[in-house]
Amino acid sequence: MSNIEKVLPDFSKYDAAECERVAFEAIDTYRAAITSLEEAPASIEDFLIPFDKADFEFECAISPVYTLISAVGGPDLDALEERLDEPLTKLQTWLMTNEALYAKFVELSKQDLDAESTYMVSEQIKEFRLGGIDLDADGRKALEEADLKISQLATRYGQTVSKMLATPVTVAGKEYALNNFTNQLALTELDDPQARAELLAKSMERGFGGEFDTRAILTEMARQRNARAKLLGFNNHAEVVLAAEMAPSTQAVYQLLSDVSKAAVKASQVEEVELARRALDDGLEQFQASDWLYYQEKQKNDALGLSSQALKPYLELWNVLENGVFFAANKIYGVNVKRRTDLSGWDPSMRVYEIEDEASKSLGIFLIDPFTRAGKSGGAWMDSLVQGYLGTDYESIIINCANFEPVEDGPKFLVWDEVETLFHEFGHALHGFLSKTRYASTAGTAVPRDFVELPSQLNEMWAYHPAVIENFARHFDTGEVMPNQMRVQLRDSKTFGQAHATVEFCASALLDQAWYSSDIREGEDVARFEAAALEKAGVASDLIPPRYRSTYFPHAFTVGYDAGYYSYMWAEALVAECENWFRTVATIDGDGGLNREAGRQITDAILSRGSSRDPRESFRELIGHEASAAAILSRRGL
Repeated sequence: MSNIEKVLPDFSKYDAAECERVAFEAIDTYRAAITSLEEAPASIEDFLIPFDKADFEFECAISPVYTLISAVGGPDLDALEERLDEPLTKLQTWLMTNEALYAKFVELSKQDLDAESTYMVSEQIKEFRLGGIDLDADGRKALEEADLKISQLATRYGQTVSKMLATPVTVAGKEYALNNFTNQLALTELDDPQARAELLAKSMERGFGGEFDTRAILTEMARQRNARAKLLGFNNHAEVVLAAEMAPSTQAVYQLLSDVSKAAVKASQVEEVELARRALDDGLEQFQASDWLYYQEKQKNDALGLSSQALKPYLELWNVLENGVFFAANKIYGVNVKRRTDLSGWDPSMRVYEIEDEASKSLGIFLIDPFTRAGKSGGAWMDSLVQGYLGTDYESIIINCANFEPVEDGPKFLVWDEVETLFHEFGHALHGFLSKTRYASTAGTAVPRDFVELPSQLNEMWAYHPAVIENFARHFDTGEVMPNQMRVQLRDSKTFGQAHATVEFCASALLDQAWYSSDIREGEDVARFEAAALEKAGVASDLIPPRYRSTYFPHAFTVGYDAGYYSYMWAEALVAECENWFRTVATIDGDGGLNREAGRQITDAILSRGSSRDPRESFRELIGHEASAAAILSRRGL
């Protein structure tokens, strides 16, 4: 039994006032701890370890606050988020322009350190340089002002989009809670073409006027980020972001997205002909964007005999998680998962589990918050309340959040995309739980953004593995395993519709790049900018809108994936190579890599390493060569 549950916050006590107290106390404590190190000797024991520990303790203190801001939200927590913008921005600026601290790292970089410490020091020096350490006093003041504006704009944008998502729309007399992305899941089932068109229109017009207009916020965000980049000596914000990522240049990112999108556009044009023919058979002379998913679902059903409705009784939420996601993790990584009904999260719909390795040593606590509610941020994500490292005996507290539509009573059945979401987010969690680094700041998912999606996307492959499906895909009422024919159809469906999905993803990723590599005018016309950027990139389409338009694109306009949405695609090239490794090199007796030996190898090479060394080195250790963009096209059937 673990002691980590003693660290799990009592969320029943975390109202907005307590969150505020905790946050401001954490800021003061952290500043004092760091200040005390300004005169410390430049050594691992006297400076580097205490510096890392101070950072770890600050993150542990403030993480529950930001978890509740994103997972619960509401007026009081929104107001607190706004109040925290300035002190946290000033804290970061003070830290990144602290000459005394920087000098310690420079001195350490000249010493003969162990490999992990050497890499940690080099990465920290890079952070100082990207944080303004080389600027004069006027430059640092300008940088702090820009950072504060950016933080405030990101908060406003994120809160506005959350409110947008919490406000249902009415179409043909029925209320719809909109998904955070453009093409709504409901479009696959709506028989009325007029209702489909109206639903998609309402989705796409979000943020363009009205109560939740985000246009002025996002254009100013792009302007401020690009201005900040120029202060640091870069041409634009995209270049600043790429300085800390795996991708070598903005041109390399653009080339990847361009190459993949061209193949996807060509494939989508072939699909369009068939889908338009089907629509015409139904008497629909004008095939529109809102009709694509509806007829694609029909085509999939006809081609594979597979529909979302037929699948649903086999995909009950908790069964998928416990007998699918956890089952696969046990077979590959040897982890055992136990329900902890004595522990609770911030909402009664949550579940809490303890994660142990195969020697029954605790790896920590896992919390899952699966359902949407007013105030909660959209999408799905993983966070660490405590990221395990040597100092915690490698025990973590990790959460997964999603936005599945709740049910009033009875079982919650998933669509297949949601099954993949469970596997995806737990892939991030495994990256945290299996981390074995010396320093907290290099543990778990603290890796470049275009590498962090590798473990999560890779974990999706096990949702399709025959042994895994057989274990979780059981009819809720009868317990019968999903028929073999249906499992084969499901496997065959993996690349179905990928042309459409790839075009819409690339369109958003290219928009993200355009905002952060262009000179944005004050009051820029967002719709016109989008149209011009998509046309220039060769992905403008009346039939396939971007997965996110700029007005509801938190990846790009809050904090996290700004100029980095391409990361999912960059990581996919790595994923494709790793999937092939599992299915060939790591396979034992035809098991497709679902074995402990494969798990040990990928854990040793990648998952345990965090950012304790260059991730390229971790990837090459496992695969033996660099990844190729062509692997993405093959993986997607393009």
